Amino acid sequence: MKFVAPLIATALCVTLASCAAPARKEKVAADAPAPSDTPAAGRMHGYVIERRYGDFAMVGGKEVRFDVEYGWDYDRATGVRRTFDTTGKLLTSEDLINGEMALGEIERERVRQLVRTQPQLKAIANGPDVVIWGEGFLWRVPGDPYCDRGSRCIHAIIAKDGGLTAVGHAMVDLQTDRVVYPFYDGSKLKSSTGE
Repeated sequence: MKFVAPLIATALCVTLASCAAPARKEKVAADAPAPSDTPAAGRMHGYVIERRYGDFAMVGGKEVRFDVEYGWDYDRATGVRRTFDTTGKLLTSEDLINGEMALGEIERERVRQLVRTQPQLKAIANGPDVVIWGEGFLWRVPGDPYCDRGSRCIHAIIAKDGGLTAVGHAMVDLQTDRVVYPFYDGSKLKSSTGE
C-alpha cells in the first residue's frame, strides 16, 4: 500500500501536465468559418518577397548604391526588410513587427483561391464576370482573434461587372491560410491601418 500514493501522485502530475500543454500557434475561434477547399499544398511558407528596388546614400561624400528588399516570413509571422550591396551580399536584415507591406503576386493569387473555394463564398465568388480584389488592403486590429499581431490579414473585395460592382467583402489571413471573416461589413472592426 505504501506504493499506491506515489503512483497516484505520478498519474495526477502526468494528467495535469498534459492539460497544461501549450496552445496552438494558430488562433482559430470556436465560431470560425469553415475552411476553404483550397489544397494546403499552396499555403504560404518561408520568406516571400514583396518588392525589391535599388537605392543610394551619401557616405563620406560618395554615393553608395544598395538594394532594399521587403518581404513576409511566414515561418516566423513577421515582415522583413533586407539591404544588399551591389554584389548581392546581405548587409542588414531587420524584422518589421506588424509590418504593413503589400502582397506579392503569389500571395495575391492565394487570396483569390481561398475566397473562391470558401464554402460560404463559392456562389458569389465564382459567378460570371467576377473579380477578386485582394492586392494589398492590409488589415490588423489589436485584440482581434484573427487579425492581430503576426497575422497577414487582407481585405478581399468580390466584385462583378468585371470588377466594378462590389458584391461581397471578406477578410483573409494568409498567415493561417483561412478566410477568417467571409462576410465582413466594416461596422464591427476598426483597423489600425486607417481603413
